[in-house]
Amino acid sequence: MSITDKAKAMISGSEVWEMTLPWLTDYQDIDILARYHRAGFDFVSLTVEDFPPTFDGVDAHIRKVKDSIAPHAEWLTVATSLAELDAARSNGQLALGFNVQDTVQLGSDLSSIEALFHLGVRHMLLAYNIRNFVADGCAEPSDAGLSLFGRQVIREMNRIGMVVDCSHTGRRSSLEAIELSSLPTIFSHSGAKRLCAHIRNIDDAQIRACAAGGGVIGVVGIGAFIGDAEARSETVFRHIDHIASLVGPQHVGLGTDYVQDMAGVWASIVAAKDSSWPDPTGTQLYEGGCFQPEQLVELVQIMLEHGYAADAINGILGGNFRRVYKMSGIS
Repeated sequence: MSITDKAKAMISGSEVWEMTLPWLTDYQDIDILARYHRAGFDFVSLTVEDFPPTFDGVDAHIRKVKDSIAPHAEWLTVATSLAELDAARSNGQLALGFNVQDTVQLGSDLSSIEALFHLGVRHMLLAYNIRNFVADGCAEPSDAGLSLFGRQVIREMNRIGMVVDCSHTGRRSSLEAIELSSLPTIFSHSGAKRLCAHIRNIDDAQIRACAAGGGVIGVVGIGAFIGDAEARSETVFRHIDHIASLVGPQHVGLGTDYVQDMAGVWASIVAAKDSSWPDPTGTQLYEGGCFQPEQLVELVQIMLEHGYAADAINGILGGNFRRVYKMSGIS
C-alpha cells in the first residue's frame, strides 16, 4: 500500500488513543510501548490485573507499571486526566492509562470502585465473558441482565466518573447498563457482529444504543474477532465503516487489544473453554494474529481513500474517546 504524506500528517496532527492494551504479567514489555510511541500513539489504556482480578492484584500491577516506566520518563508517563495527557503530548511522551476487564475484584464492596479510581483506573468492564455479581458476560447462554448490585455499580461509577465499559459483557446486560447510565458508555474493544458473528462482537442494536447515549465503540483488532486471521487493516476498516455508517463516525474509536504472543493467547483460551471462555454459540475461533501498532498509518490511508473527512478521522483516532472522558469529568 502506498502511504501518502497526508496520512502521516493526520497521525502527527491528531490525538491518537488505543483503548485496550492487555498488560498482564506475561505481556509487559517496554518495547511494545516503544512501538506504540513510534507509530504515533499519544495515549494507551493498559489492562492491569491478575486473573481472575483481585483488588490487590490490580494495585500491584499498577505499581509495577509505574516502577517499570520510571527509567523511561523522557518518553513514558502515566496520565489519569486529560490535563495530564495534554501535558504528556506537549512533552513528546506516550501517556498510559489503566483499565480493568471485570468487576469480580469489587467483591460486594461498592467502595472498591472509588478506591480503584484513586489508583488510576478510568474504565471498567462489567463482566468478562461469564456471569459475576454484576452482570452476565457475552458467553452466558442465559443472557440475563444486570443484578441489583450491578445497578448499584453503574450508579456508583457514574457518581465517581469511571467510564462504564460493556465489552465482553452480555447483550442484555450491556443494553440495560447503557439505558441506566447517566454518562456515555463505551465498548472499548469490540467488533461488529453483522460482519463477524463471533461471540465477542456486538450487534447493531447495541451499537445504536451506545451511540444514542453519546458513547463510543472501540474497534478490536484481533483477527478471529473481525473475521480475518491476518487482521489486515482493510478488515479493521470494514468494522469501523459499518459502525460509522450505522451511527456516525463520531461514535467510533480504536481498541485493538494487541497481544504480542497470540499463540499463547489461543492456547490459554482453549484451556479455558470450560471456565472463562465457553463457546455456547459455536462462534469461537482459536487462531490468527492481531492488528499491529505499525498498521495505524495504513488504516488512516484507507479512511482517506474512502472519503473520510479530516474531522471524522481525528475523532476515530482519539477525539471521540476524549469526548467521553471529558463528559465523565476526567479532565
